[in-house]
Amino acid sequence: MKAESADLVIDARGIVNRFGDVVVHDGLNLAVPRGSIMALVGGSGSGKTVLVRTLLLLRAPSGGTLRLFGEDALAASEAQRQALRQRIGVLFQAGALFTGLTVLENVLLPLREQGLVDARLLPELGMLKIGLAGLPADAADKYPAELSGGMVKRAALARALALDPELLVLDEPTSGLDPIAAAAFDALVAELRALLGLTILQVTHDLDSIWHGSDSVAFLARNTVLAVGPARELAQRDEPELVAYFRGSRSAAYLQEARTTSPWNPK
Repeated sequence: MKAESADLVIDARGIVNRFGDVVVHDGLNLAVPRGSIMALVGGSGSGKTVLVRTLLLLRAPSGGTLRLFGEDALAASEAQRQALRQRIGVLFQAGALFTGLTVLENVLLPLREQGLVDARLLPELGMLKIGLAGLPADAADKYPAELSGGMVKRAALARALALDPELLVLDEPTSGLDPIAAAAFDALVAELRALLGLTILQVTHDLDSIWHGSDSVAFLARNTVLAVGPARELAQRDEPELVAYFRGSRSAAYLQEARTTSPWNPK
């Protein structure tokens, strides 16, 4: 049964994205239920980045409709769109932290720009976000160059949480992390979803994140969302793109290892 519109944080229908004669998306549909963690996956050139930019209202699609939090995002005024953007937190792939600012200063930057909080309360609020991201208090005064890769991701996550978003968009959140740090980050994301009631859309190629860290997977191919469902269901489908992605040599090796070394047992 399809989720009711009121239960969808993202409801994109018939989305068309093109650059000149090049069509990236043609009639794409994507529904992200409130409170879910959805992985957005697909091969290189499938249009993941273009779709995310459309969902973040950073580019207007050539056609289709887009509702965010139940509101018609494409018909909204610029002020209304800005209000919608403030309900979305974004973690960029490489962190995108300002190298000349400390972690705390990076986290506080969105709050200072919006001017919604008394300046006297900002340090305490920033430390709260840093703690939510799983960073120790002494990380607040460090600069990005002084952080490990995992700490950079968590600092960027703290900044993404600064404005108390309802939707969190993560771009390759575990890219470059060792398996232990990646698993810890996935666990943190799940904890934040439960604690803060977040809805999470993550672009990822991490097989652990796809299989263990997401409720469902939206697979991009053929200029559209080819399939949506739990990873174990998509892995059983016969579309060539899904077979290559989920049952290719690398995925097959992963699944075999998971069956033999973990209590989790994919069917």
